[in-house]
Amino acid sequence: MKKISVVSVDRIGLVGEISKILSRVNGNIISHTANVSSEGTTAISRFSADVDLGAECDNEALSRRLRKIKNVRQVTVTDI
Repeated sequence: MKKISVVSVDRIGLVGEISKILSRVNGNIISHTANVSSEGTTAISRFSADVDLGAECDNEALSRRLRKIKNVRQVTVTDI
């Protein structure tokens, strides 16, 4: 199981893109939260999820894929 956190400028379709990447690596989202807050005039989305992934899924490789999403500022992938 892994804990995934993504911080990004908020926009339509962001959670869908994150979910698509997790699906491509055969991830199963066990639980998640998504919150939006303001930093000045910018809406910032904070997405976190507990995800069941296969043992072959590398944290750094998954992190790189998530960082390629438009406007993503920070990604953390840790084993739990």
